[in-house]
Amino acid sequence: MPLNAAFVTLLTKTSYLAGTLVLDNGIKDTQSKYPLVVMVTPEFPQEGRDVLEKRGIDMIDIQSLQPEDGVHTLAAADERFRDTLDQAPSF
Repeated sequence: MPLNAAFVTLLTKTSYLAGTLVLDNGIKDTQSKYPLVVMVTPEFPQEGRDVLEKRGIDMIDIQSLQPEDGVHTLAAADERFRDTLDQAPSF
């Protein structure tokens, strides 16, 4: 029975693009039978999408997941965790 699987990561900013390309290179260098799939939010710019496309990396568009206004707010010190909920669709 074939296993449908992939390495999945999330891109919300171009600052993480270089690391994603290194990950893709490592996966391809090891000749993994599992591809890299990148989840991208609407905020991820077209220039970054073009780079992924040129590298042959599959993308899945996802919506950014944020708590409703007034339900939860992030303290300024926790702003780095804003995109954490966006990873939920991978599970």
